[in-house]
Amino acid sequence: MKVILVQDVKGLGEEGETRGVARGYARNFLFPKGFAVEDTSFNRNRMKEQQKKIDLRKVKKREEAQQLADDLSNLSINIPAAVGKNEKLFGAIHEQDIMKRLDEQGYQIEKKNILLGEPIKQTGAYTVAVKVYEDIEAELKVWVVKED
Repeated sequence: MKVILVQDVKGLGEEGETRGVARGYARNFLFPKGFAVEDTSFNRNRMKEQQKKIDLRKVKKREEAQQLADDLSNLSINIPAAVGKNEKLFGAIHEQDIMKRLDEQGYQIEKKNILLGEPIKQTGAYTVAVKVYEDIEAELKVWVVKED
């Protein structure tokens, strides 16, 4: 069944896009919640009228995301950790630890958007990619330091 999204739906698409979905998903979830309308000529024409507003919102979202990416790229965070021999950590630094540090500094980033290849297991400076929006990523500096 084809639907037109009235709002951004995580994992499905953005406002104004047409998507093919299962009939049950549309009737039981998307329509009752007001996330989508059926793809009819009337609804298509109505969405064309609103397309300029939608495009302006998308441009604004992209600009805000680029600003956030610039802020994160200029940011450097320190994470203190317990250290053993040869500067190896007792445990490891994961996405959750970086997310908590960012949250303390006022940045709301989801854990899944912190692209840490593998856990950090030694002290030092690391560059961590953070996905901000679609194709916009930031390079965050993470310093893992010895705990006092």
